[in-house]
Amino acid sequence: MRLITNRQTTLAFYQSSPSLKQEWDMISSVLDAKPQVLELAWRDLACNKHGKPKKQTGAKGMTAEQVVRLAIVKIKEQLSYRDLQDRVDDSIVLREFCRLGHQCMPVFTALQDNIKRIRPQTWEAINALIVEYARERKIENGQRIRIDTTAIPANIHPPTDSHQLWDCVRVLTRVLQRVETEFPRLRGRFHDHRRIAKRMFFRIHNTRGQDHKKPLYRKLIAAAERVVAYASEALTELAAERCATFEELLRAAPYTAELEQFLPLAQGVIDQSRRRVLKGEDVPANEKIVSIFEPHTDIIKKGQRNIVYGHKILLTGGKSNLILDCVVPRGNPADAAQFMPALERAQARNAQMPTQVATDAGFASKANAREALKRGIKDLAFVAPKHKSLPELIQDTRAYKRLVKWRAGIEGIISATKRAFGLDRCTWSGFESFQAYVHLAVLAFNLQTLARHLLA
Repeated sequence: MRLITNRQTTLAFYQSSPSLKQEWDMISSVLDAKPQVLELAWRDLACNKHGKPKKQTGAKGMTAEQVVRLAIVKIKEQLSYRDLQDRVDDSIVLREFCRLGHQCMPVFTALQDNIKRIRPQTWEAINALIVEYARERKIENGQRIRIDTTAIPANIHPPTDSHQLWDCVRVLTRVLQRVETEFPRLRGRFHDHRRIAKRMFFRIHNTRGQDHKKPLYRKLIAAAERVVAYASEALTELAAERCATFEELLRAAPYTAELEQFLPLAQGVIDQSRRRVLKGEDVPANEKIVSIFEPHTDIIKKGQRNIVYGHKILLTGGKSNLILDCVVPRGNPADAAQFMPALERAQARNAQMPTQVATDAGFASKANAREALKRGIKDLAFVAPKHKSLPELIQDTRAYKRLVKWRAGIEGIISATKRAFGLDRCTWSGFESFQAYVHLAVLAFNLQTLARHLLA
């Protein structure tokens, strides 16, 4: 007989999917097997942003273990900090994994503050401990590796000259308006040029032909120069010798810091826009500013593919599909220049040189091949078209063919990290945070891969 409702509550606890719980439990056991992970994280959390120990007073806050595990959940589940708060708070499995028990779930601002305190070097060291655990369990031995690079975009818009000039105008004007509000003696000194700048920006965007765009660029550059002049004047007026009282000096400090951050970048954007658009010069990539918000961003071009505005990363994978090493260099170094340093890092981490190495054509050179064979590598495969291959260095044809086929697996690893672990775009701000984001994503990928090996 069908009932209208049944309000009798059950005494049975909620049970989640067995496979989901087993994977999180296995990841938890891996982390528990390496207590050094918590010590590394605690050192960062117990220090301020300058690396000095904080006073051990006040509220206890989140434990190092909770911060590490919440960061792993965030990346593995691809959650924002707000969604991380709701997701963990609502899940018995994730509460158990994060060791929260019956505690109140920290708010999203506390989650962000604590997770961002952990430095990229710490995440890298934690990943090294996880790879060491895999070697102890005979899942990975580091004797066969495959190396490849990929580019990860930063969280910026396409860096056109007009868009960057408009960014400079609106950001500096916003700071100047706050300065005028805070300091009555400076009111009326600065004018708002955002209207004309925005109009020129949209007209440039909708105009075809460089000859028709040049007059519009001249007006936009002139507006940006006027705003930069205002910002320079404000910086001079907020200097210590111009402040009447110590209180006024303290109030001026945050505005001074903002102006000192954005003013040189705005001057650089104006200079490169004048050189590129008005004078027709080719500005070298290492001199270009592609974002005033993320000035660390590099211009990455890989072969015939689209240009990526972000950073190149170098990944070293093993036979277990674990990522054994990850490097985030500055600039756009050639793959061939990173080959021997990658082998040296692999040797340092594994205490011996790998015996088999597979890479793509970007790493291929006779000098690299001879140096690698001299260092004790038995089988080396540079996967390249026939006209670019090095047939004289192939010692074992059968081993070479096996390495060529096996190397393709690194492409799948890169694809998985981008699709499922957030490496399709870094959303954290600053180069140090960019590195931390990459190493945390690699750590989450390795923990999932290792857990599935142990459960198989």
